Amino acid sequence: MALKLVVFDMDGTLLRPKSSWGLLHDHFGTDNSEMLARYLRHEVSDAEFVATDLALWAAAYGGPVDAATVNAALDGAELLPGAAEAVAGLHAAGVATAIISGGIDYLAQKLAVEWGMAEAHANPLFDSPAGLQGDIRVSGHAKAPVMRDVMARHHVARDEVAAVGDTVVDLDLFALAGTSVAVNTDDERVIAAATHHLPDESLDGLLPLLLGTA
Repeated sequence: MALKLVVFDMDGTLLRPKSSWGLLHDHFGTDNSEMLARYLRHEVSDAEFVATDLALWAAAYGGPVDAATVNAALDGAELLPGAAEAVAGLHAAGVATAIISGGIDYLAQKLAVEWGMAEAHANPLFDSPAGLQGDIRVSGHAKAPVMRDVMARHHVARDEVAAVGDTVVDLDLFALAGTSVAVNTDDERVIAAATHHLPDESLDGLLPLLLGTA
């Protein structure tokens, strides 16, 4: 079957930073490595994980952090080389694209709008009377439900879908796609689960791989 849809992870896949959350920790000079380890061991929930991040940023900032401050910091995220060109090339070939990310929604929506992607799903941060809050829409432990919804909206079968990602969080996407591409990673678990691996820290080889072009 012809390829109709490519679903991308965002952090480390379309963006060079491996985590948009981590990018903000770098910005505020905070460290969430202990909570991250607990999250990866399924000892804390997504909501608890995000609440801890927000509290760390506010403490470092010396008061409430607003969405504008966070978004301005996220605007500095660097694209992975070849990302914009890969998405544009897919669109030129009539292939739809989408983002499913456990990262921050501001960046996902920004990329989707700039590049004309069909849809993007990530986790919004927003201002409230109680300060900056997070809304968990894509769990780092469960991307599959979002992927199934996206595939249903596009009326595509498994063999018509490719997934592109860089971490074990993306194995959910790989399992539902006929073609899966591990990028920007040396994690053997991710490479083994994918049907293809691009070893370079770029997406320059993605179009030839997915479209069969020279």
